Amino acid sequence: MSESDLLTRLDDELAHLPSVAASSYLLEGRRARRRRRATAAVVAAAAAAAVAVGALQVLAPGGSDQSRIAEDPTRTSEAQVDLSTDPDFVAPEPNNPLEAQDGLDGVDWFTTTDIPSWAEEHGNHGPVALAPDGRLWVAPDATVRRIVVDPFTYGKAGDTTSYAVEAVCPCAPEDMTDDVVWVWLSSDGAGLMDVPGWTTDDFELWVDAATAHEQGRPSLAERFAHFAGPGSGRMVAGAPEVTLVDQVADPDLGSGRVTHTRAGAAEVEYAGQTFYVVGVDPEEGAPWYRFWPGDTQPDFTSFLTMLRGNW
Repeated sequence: MSESDLLTRLDDELAHLPSVAASSYLLEGRRARRRRRATAAVVAAAAAAAVAVGALQVLAPGGSDQSRIAEDPTRTSEAQVDLSTDPDFVAPEPNNPLEAQDGLDGVDWFTTTDIPSWAEEHGNHGPVALAPDGRLWVAPDATVRRIVVDPFTYGKAGDTTSYAVEAVCPCAPEDMTDDVVWVWLSSDGAGLMDVPGWTTDDFELWVDAATAHEQGRPSLAERFAHFAGPGSGRMVAGAPEVTLVDQVADPDLGSGRVTHTRAGAAEVEYAGQTFYVVGVDPEEGAPWYRFWPGDTQPDFTSFLTMLRGNW
């Protein structure tokens, strides 16, 4: 068969396939990879999560709307942040195995030269906002690094529109280092701006945690460890693939830290990594949990000392 005949046959065989951007296949492949790793974590809990290394591009906002401003070639270089690693760390089940895309390709968005009144709050603005017509507005001084479209209804139809965004913007509050901001916002009025590194440096892991309550799932910290039962300060592993290494009932949380009826602290291992968890049952309201990556403290004893101090 000649090369010409082969090309003709390939054209005929592939003609029925839908016209989809190559990036869509790439993203779907990455999602499948994450789902396989989530399954592997259940089957082999002691296996470390693989690290995928790739050269990822930082994109300045751009879109089809006529209100967008001309792209400034200096904005990308000013907002360079290391994106050389994608940890692909899948949280314990029940998780939200979403995959963030790089930049805004395929997203219905626009920007403006000035800050619209509906994007301001007390005279300030964030890197993104939802316009009255439901489209995503990107601030003129912001660069979107990564985005998850509809993280709350990921892969399913929903009544609301939502976005989780990792952006670089000088509009970030002063306590957010490197001008990197994590934001999720929804058309029902809900929203949150957070500090990368406060609980995790993994954007997708943060989105999984941020969507848990809305989806009726346990919090990420609770999936690492939680109270053994009503009235008990003893902690247990929060998911089958999590290993409880050590735990202390009713640790010292420091004077005046929180008024509670019980508390617990635990050291756990998951996917080859160590995490510390504290659980608090306040005198009013439901129990809550918070976690820290293991590299924030040298060992569990140091973590307990930290709990008595300023956390």
